[in-house]
Amino acid sequence: MRIGQLSNLYPPDVLGGAEMVVEHIVHGLRAAGHEVVVIATVAPRRTVREEVDGVTVHRLSTANLSWVGELPKRSRMLKLFWHLIDLWNPVMYRRVRTVLRAEKLDVVHTHNLAGFSPAMWAAARAEGLPVVHTTHDHSLTCFRSIRMTRRGRVCERQCTGCALRGRWFRRLSETVNAIVTPSRFVLNRHRELGFFSRATSAVIPWGVPPPERTPHDSGKADGAPLRFLYIGGLRRYKGIEVVLDAFRRAPDLRASLDIAGAGELADACAEAAKDPRIRFHGFVKGEQKAELLTASDVLLLPSLCWETMGLAALEAFSYGVPVLASRTGAVPELVEEGRTGFLLEPGDSAALAQSMARLASAPVVVEDMRAACRARARELSIERAVNGIVEVYEAVRSARDNRISP
Repeated sequence: MRIGQLSNLYPPDVLGGAEMVVEHIVHGLRAAGHEVVVIATVAPRRTVREEVDGVTVHRLSTANLSWVGELPKRSRMLKLFWHLIDLWNPVMYRRVRTVLRAEKLDVVHTHNLAGFSPAMWAAARAEGLPVVHTTHDHSLTCFRSIRMTRRGRVCERQCTGCALRGRWFRRLSETVNAIVTPSRFVLNRHRELGFFSRATSAVIPWGVPPPERTPHDSGKADGAPLRFLYIGGLRRYKGIEVVLDAFRRAPDLRASLDIAGAGELADACAEAAKDPRIRFHGFVKGEQKAELLTASDVLLLPSLCWETMGLAALEAFSYGVPVLASRTGAVPELVEEGRTGFLLEPGDSAALAQSMARLASAPVVVEDMRAACRARARELSIERAVNGIVEVYEAVRSARDNRISP
């Protein structure tokens, strides 16, 4: 098949885990023998067609007040007008239709649409192409994409603004032929609001590639302190402040903490690194990231928001690293209590401190989990995920062909 992957960002442009997942899917599809074309956005007046690791990537100039990669730095007023334009962007609709027509695709798989707008679904339909969509976050149902207020409260129900916007997006979503989600949780959150009412659905957890370095199988050296790792966005809703508070609550904790990531709380993390037990690494990738995962004993996933999956946990499993995580969103679908990690109530820094102390005093518990974590990562391989996604592609193509055949 010749498959289009449409994502507002594509590496090396990365803001979060979604772009990494799309890249994994692209390379997995190519390894399975399919042709792939990527369509992404880029800063205004910088449209370019390039080859990235052998993949054709169309980076289309953003027709909005800001490129999505720079939007987090913009004012709230500019963001408001940006979102109004993003309800239906006619310029991006025409630009994407031109690419779709030229590339002669069999199916289009859309991902995060901010900067393109959901008009992309209509663009694909206008070209006679079946559409598969993956929900990486809550961006269709929430302006902030995380279903949380600015004060940190989870939005069990939509606010008025998100509900009005969501009503329009829900109507547009009727064009989508199939919806693929990484968890049952995120599928249910969209279905209960009426999204994708005409689409078939498939829950296909994200896969991760094999670890870049060989995970260590041997136990820790006698007396060595346990190494905790936080890797991800340094933002309040990700819970990094809960981790820092837990370490402050446990001054005698015989363990270390590595923090890696970027975000508005980077300075606070750098300040916390005055504690000799804490090391701040900033944003990491590639070999540096692999080195941290290889050396770590427990990953911390302290999210306060409704996680749609938890890519960091999947990566940790591939290195044989269990996860100490918040019981929120889709995390309980991924972390098996007592086998691949432990679950805590979100935001409870005292409970987190106690759990870290228990593990630090009994590191054999962590060592006993490593094999189960690696087994879980093998279950959730890229190959398995890609095979499942290809089955969805074939189903929507077959349904289209049956509709148009005489």
